[in-house]
Amino acid sequence: MGVDARDPFVRHVRRATWYALGALGALAVAAPGLARAAVVVLTATIGIAHGATDAATLDRCGVRPRGGKMTISIAYGILATVVYALALRRPAASARLLRIVSWAHFGSGDAAFARACGSRRFEPAEAFVRGAVPLAIRGRGSRSAGALIGASAYAALDVLLDEVPGAIDIVLPAVVLYAAPVRLGFGAYFAAWHAPRHLALLLSRDPRGGTYLARFVRFAREAAPNAAIAAAFGAAAYCLRGANDRSEERAAALILGITVPHQIAVWTIEFASRRGGVRSS
Repeated sequence: MGVDARDPFVRHVRRATWYALGALGALAVAAPGLARAAVVVLTATIGIAHGATDAATLDRCGVRPRGGKMTISIAYGILATVVYALALRRPAASARLLRIVSWAHFGSGDAAFARACGSRRFEPAEAFVRGAVPLAIRGRGSRSAGALIGASAYAALDVLLDEVPGAIDIVLPAVVLYAAPVRLGFGAYFAAWHAPRHLALLLSRDPRGGTYLARFVRFAREAAPNAAIAAAFGAAAYCLRGANDRSEERAAALILGITVPHQIAVWTIEFASRRGGVRSS
């Protein structure tokens, strides 16, 4: 089931993410401590939960192996573990792969959300530019400044094509990522932009219908077990880290391990939604 571009819900969420990221970005510059606390809370709730219903959503898309959702969850966990282990063995290669996978993940997700809001832009180019924003614009270096200029030029084209909301979607996160401290800016983007928009698409495509409050309650119920497991693993990884134990490499490997199966799930769900393959269950 695709998203009806006339449905005002996704457009309301788009505006809400403008305000949330703008406020969090301003806070990151003026009061980094408060912004960091807000990012932690958002990441621990919406951020972790936004991919926690992948197995249930895949099941509704018709991906139903023997054992159903449990088999999907087990395969998801095995793939994440294998990717994590391989990433630890090849940290330099995994860092490059993480950038590529993240570029594709953030770009395709934001482009899909834009299409749900009624965007008429050519999606591959839209995904490339939108994915470049959180990956290329991080900090105040000359390379980031160049990427910011490129994103602004693309946004200007959006304005010329009467796609002003699309221009805001590019310029606002670009400015926040450029102005805020690197990790804090990226955390704000993930927690106040990417995760809520992904969640909005899941709710708007829920074939079981009902009010959006009812859909959110169902999502929270489905997400709770996997979100709790992910939070526990994240907390354990944090507690077990040491001063000289390659903690940065371990963190990057963990993120890559989580992102790869999540991106595969997202692509499958997106393909099914375009073909009308999401069904009630």
